[in-house]
Amino acid sequence: MENIVALLGVLLFWASLIWLPLNIARALRTRGQPQVWTISAILSFFMALMGYTRAIDGGTVMEAFAWSVTWLMPLGLTFFARSHQSVPWRSWDKYLGAVALGTFVLVMPFLPRALNRLSALLWGG
Repeated sequence: MENIVALLGVLLFWASLIWLPLNIARALRTRGQPQVWTISAILSFFMALMGYTRAIDGGTVMEAFAWSVTWLMPLGLTFFARSHQSVPWRSWDKYLGAVALGTFVLVMPFLPRALNRLSALLWGG
């Protein structure tokens, strides 16, 4: 079970990372409510990154589980903001989803090591 949760966390991290540049571009081009949700998605990405790397550096199994599931937040906020008609590049989401899933198989061998290095860099572990 722990391996499945770890794999889910890495997959959701990768998908959130793929969507991050589009979210930044949307935050710059959108005004009003969609901009607020898009900025929230960007900020929640960094919040999840800090918590996830902290859990990797020395957290318990339950902390790692909680932060793995937290990666759903930036993606959920991204799709919530996308539902507004004024959001630019709405059709790109399906392509980014395909890119995230397709490239995940290629980067999966490297992501755990990279996340371990990042957590050591951030938290001194």
